[in-house]
Amino acid sequence: MLNRRSFLTAVAALPQKKQRSARKTDIEVLRLTSSRQEGKITYEGSVKVTGEKPVQGLLLQFEFLESRGVLLSQQKIQIEDATLAPGEEKPFLVQGSDVPRAVRFRVSAYDSGGRDLSVAGVGPYPLD
Repeated sequence: MLNRRSFLTAVAALPQKKQRSARKTDIEVLRLTSSRQEGKITYEGSVKVTGEKPVQGLLLQFEFLESRGVLLSQQKIQIEDATLAPGEEKPFLVQGSDVPRAVRFRVSAYDSGGRDLSVAGVGPYPLD
């Protein structure tokens, strides 16, 4: 039978789990505004490639939410066809379809190959 000191020494000697470091983001949304006009939403902003790999063909996915946070719709919009290098900033001005009842939106990102990119600054953003 182990006494208390022997038990604590044995437990302390067990290998400890390594804590995961936070995943580094691939894309950072630096600035993003929206405006509604005549059935369209215009998005103006800029993104920066913060990851170590270049991003080929950046797509932003906008997820539209109602006032209670319920997802109403999603739209993917091509921001850049060319390759964006690590550290590169890309301003954009794009349009999408209006979503009735939507009051805010979130952002996610993909490359042209369909790879899900980790994003800093996902929102939600107000829909003006």
